[in-house]
Amino acid sequence: MPNKLLKKDTRSRIIKAATKLFAEKGYQQTTIAEIAKMVSLAEGSIYEHFRGKEEILLTIPNVWVTRSIEELELQLLGLNGAINKLRKFLWWYIHYIESEPMTAKVVFLFLKTNPNFMQTEAYANVKTFYSYLIKIFEEGRETGELMQDLNPFIARAIFLGTIEHLVIRWLLKDRAYSLFDNLEHTWKVLVEGIRRREDPI
Repeated sequence: MPNKLLKKDTRSRIIKAATKLFAEKGYQQTTIAEIAKMVSLAEGSIYEHFRGKEEILLTIPNVWVTRSIEELELQLLGLNGAINKLRKFLWWYIHYIESEPMTAKVVFLFLKTNPNFMQTEAYANVKTFYSYLIKIFEEGRETGELMQDLNPFIARAIFLGTIEHLVIRWLLKDRAYSLFDNLEHTWKVLVEGIRRREDPI
C-alpha cells in the first residue's frame, strides 16, 4: 500500500478508535495512550497524524457531515413543497443520527461545546448542511405554504434546537428508547407554528 494510502488508513483507524472511546468513556477521560493501544500503535505514532487529542475530536465529524450533505441531497430529490421537504428532513436526519449513535454522542455532547470547532472544515460543512433548511423555509414563504413574515433563520434555529434537545436527552438517557417515539407529535407542534394561517373572514 502506498505511503499516502497507508497514512489515510491509519488516520481513519485512529478516528474510529477515538470515536468509540470518547463515546464510551468521555472525551476528558480518554487518553492518547488508550487510543494508540486500540489501533496497535505506539503512543508517539499518534502524533505523526494528529497534534493531539483535541485535533482528533475536531476531525471526527468530517466524514459524517460530508456524507450527510450527499445523502440529504438525494433524500430531497424530486420532492415538491416546503412542508414535504421539512418532514423528510426531520425523519431522515433523526434516522441518520440514530443509526450512528457513537458519532452522534461525540458530536452532540463533546464537540458542539468546543469553541475551536467553529474554526474547522467540518463546521463549514455543517453550515452548508443547515443552509438547506434556510432554502426550504424561504421556498415555503414564497409559495405561501408557510407564514409570509416567517424569518427563515429563526425558524431554522427553532427546528434544529428541537432536534438537538431530543438527541441530547436521548443520549443522556443511554438511548433507552427510539428517537422516533412521539416524533409525529413533535412534527405537528413544529409545523403548526410556521404554517400559513388562512386569512380571517
